Amino acid sequence: MKNTLTLLVLAISLSLFAQDQEQQSIEYRKELSLEYKSGENKVLTEREKKNFGYLNFYDFDPEFVVVARFEPLANTEELQLETSTTRIASYVKYGYLHFTLKGKKCKLLVLSSPSLKDDPEYYNYLSVYFTDQTNGKGSYKVGRYMDLRSPLSEKVILNFNNTYNPYCAYSKRFSCPIPPVENHLPVKVTAGVQGGFRSFRKF
Repeated sequence: MKNTLTLLVLAISLSLFAQDQEQQSIEYRKELSLEYKSGENKVLTEREKKNFGYLNFYDFDPEFVVVARFEPLANTEELQLETSTTRIASYVKYGYLHFTLKGKKCKLLVLSSPSLKDDPEYYNYLSVYFTDQTNGKGSYKVGRYMDLRSPLSEKVILNFNNTYNPYCAYSKRFSCPIPPVENHLPVKVTAGVQGGFRSFRKF
């Protein structure tokens, strides 16, 4: 009887957690679409904003909400990333995230930007740039991004339903970092925002 109650409580907890993550993703999608529609992020032209409805996302999938183990890096090794232009972007290797996704062991490098360390709003921003098997076949061909905040604890929740495209997916006016080769996930991440200008739809 005790084991049955324990399993019931666990099932309810997991269900509530999934519902909470889904609601967060719904709010995230609304906020992100509004940034483009309002022109707050200055990505779209006036004409594009008039035709814009909202960003096209994959359906929410709880399988793409995972708990990762964070492995911090003691050194401050710098990494030079190519971008969508000729610019080279400099980052510091912050640590690794280890997790299992769709039955496969995965690892992602987390980066911090030296250029943001003195910014009062973004000083604790961490970047996870990644590619997967959907790039160019459902998602933006270059890859997608995920934001985190430092400091990271040993266990980190990764919600791939909240991943987004870099601005260069929508305008060549922007210079966006290309994900490092080691951040390729050997699965189809059918979660998060889909690709390019085709992701714009009217209501």
